[in-house]
Amino acid sequence: MSSWTSNAIITKAKAIYGNRLKEEDYKELVKKKSVSDIVRYLKSNENYKELLEDIQDSTVHRGQLEEMIKKTIFNSTLKLVKFIEMKDKEFYELNLNQREIDLILATIRAIISDSSKEVISEFPTFFIRHAHFDIYNLTKSKTYQEMLDSLVGTIYYDKLIPFYEKDAKNIKYPEIEQTLDHCYYECVFRIISENYKGKLKRDLENIFITKIELTNIIKIYRLKKFYQSDVDAIKKTLITKYSRISEKKINEIAELKDADMVLSFLEKSEYSKFLDEDDYVFIEYYAEKIKYNLAKRYMYFSSDAPTVYSSFLILNEIERENLFNIIEGIRYNLDESEIEKMLIY
Repeated sequence: MSSWTSNAIITKAKAIYGNRLKEEDYKELVKKKSVSDIVRYLKSNENYKELLEDIQDSTVHRGQLEEMIKKTIFNSTLKLVKFIEMKDKEFYELNLNQREIDLILATIRAIISDSSKEVISEFPTFFIRHAHFDIYNLTKSKTYQEMLDSLVGTIYYDKLIPFYEKDAKNIKYPEIEQTLDHCYYECVFRIISENYKGKLKRDLENIFITKIELTNIIKIYRLKKFYQSDVDAIKKTLITKYSRISEKKINEIAELKDADMVLSFLEKSEYSKFLDEDDYVFIEYYAEKIKYNLAKRYMYFSSDAPTVYSSFLILNEIERENLFNIIEGIRYNLDESEIEKMLIY
């Protein structure tokens, strides 16, 4: 990557991040009483005003606002990607691959629960022209076979064929999720290994390995707490190839009798340095807080465009989830203090 391209990506990423929602913004947003109030407030923010300026405050509903927030986040990513050179394109398209996998998994969940209409209504319509397959055909799938047909010619097709089940109730979702995640991370670490070296390579690997390890811990916690899954069932859902946590330690965590003891592992692990004094609300909050603090550190101190870009994606996603939590909190008339406990900033 040329120095001009690298500087352009870093400068743009930090400029957009500089206009992020800050503590004072969140304290104002949690006081709002309606979706219209949120829209009016976001129109004053540099990152959101362009897409929201033509929205009628009085008629906007929750689904429209969430769609516009997704679009804003996605467009901010496109503003960075336009600077990349062809030889770096593969790394910067990893975000697109992750979004595609998320859509495939959402479609499979809808097929299992027979709720495909929900996927059609909620998938990001602005994403259509950027995907490697026809999103509409995918999300209208009512059977596993229809889903496979919509993915012919993609990298996902061969991965999903072995899991074919005529009866949706027999679809092995955890194993499919593990397979697609493994496919994604195989691609991630291959691209990093082929294109980067030294400190940049180590920093990028650290970002993605951290995501893998935290996701594994969340899965262990949830499978133990809500499904009382045994160790063998849990291990089938995990990505262990790139983890710095040894297989022996993974087994020990999975064998813990009390799911809440998984949190104790986090507190005593190397991740403790990325936690602060705030109380966590649930395991996902705990993990997101760790990712947030790691990404924020790289955003401030890294001078490598791929590292800044990867951190930018994490911070963007956390801001999106903050806004979704505020919208949901208002919908269910939660107290300001309860909503604020769910926010990461």
